[in-house]
Amino acid sequence: MLRFLQHLRTAALNATAAAIGLGLGFSLVLLTGADPFVAINTLLVYPVSDPYNAAEVLIWFTALLIIAQGIALGIRANLWNVGAEGQFLIGSIMTLWTYKQLANHLPAPLVVVAMIAAGIAGGAAWALVPGVIRARYGGNEIVVTLLLNLVAVSVLWWALDGPIRGRLSAGYPLSDVIAPDYRLPILLPGTRLNAGLFFALAVALIYYLLAERTHFGYSVKAVGSNPYAAVVAGIRVQRVIVLTMLIAGAAAGLAGALHVMGVLYRIDAGYAETGFGYLAIAVAMLGGAHPIGVVFSSAFFSFIMIGSQAMQRAIQVPFPIVYAVVGIMLISLTAVQRTYRRTV
Repeated sequence: MLRFLQHLRTAALNATAAAIGLGLGFSLVLLTGADPFVAINTLLVYPVSDPYNAAEVLIWFTALLIIAQGIALGIRANLWNVGAEGQFLIGSIMTLWTYKQLANHLPAPLVVVAMIAAGIAGGAAWALVPGVIRARYGGNEIVVTLLLNLVAVSVLWWALDGPIRGRLSAGYPLSDVIAPDYRLPILLPGTRLNAGLFFALAVALIYYLLAERTHFGYSVKAVGSNPYAAVVAGIRVQRVIVLTMLIAGAAAGLAGALHVMGVLYRIDAGYAETGFGYLAIAVAMLGGAHPIGVVFSSAFFSFIMIGSQAMQRAIQVPFPIVYAVVGIMLISLTAVQRTYRRTV
């Protein structure tokens, strides 16, 4: 009962922070001179106005949920993986590279499995370096993962001009289009909603069991709370740190693989600006770094992002305001939590 009340308190605090952030963010929209009624109607109604728009919400939900679960696990260990964006890119690149290498040599089901595995491995490998640097040398994983995002963008540009360059790209930085046999099945005809949604829900369940029902999950919490006490308790802190980073990277890489195989089917230079990895940090924080909380915060942010994109088109609001709202939400979340701690 006490644990339930703690989760309820956390949910209430985060909902308050989200409401404050949305309120302040909407004030920015009004400062642009936009019609407030059109803005509110577009933001709240458009995402569920027809099946296609609702499917787009679920596409964002799929990517954010998978990536944010890994970031949330890291937060529990006091690890801040800011590199999910780069891990997402590397996972996508490895997926397309595997497709290009195997598509003509193995049966389609085996290639699909290999593509997903390659995406997971690519994301995990990109997270290994910051994990080792933090565990072995005490380096700042925030700085390392952030810089690796920039390296990942360069790797993307290189790969589009080399290993994954499309045969019919005509000199443009484009990959091959994944053939229908190697794509994820579409769940709702006429939309882009695909079987990646099931992967996302499965990941949420797995991360819940891992974080809440295993010895490793207990070790992650212990390391995050007090690494020195964790050592005394016999926990191998360095091992936990590296594994946590690997798991977080694997999640981001899986999200990249699923997004390529189920939504876009190809990538170009503009793929470096998806923003899923950075937004997932806010999702993990708003979800209280809890697997179930992350499910709800992923749904919330997905809804807001689709509504915000529609609002930007309807009333010509500069799209960077959307990310300003996200930033205000994070500031509100920090302020609300600090205020609460001072009053208890």
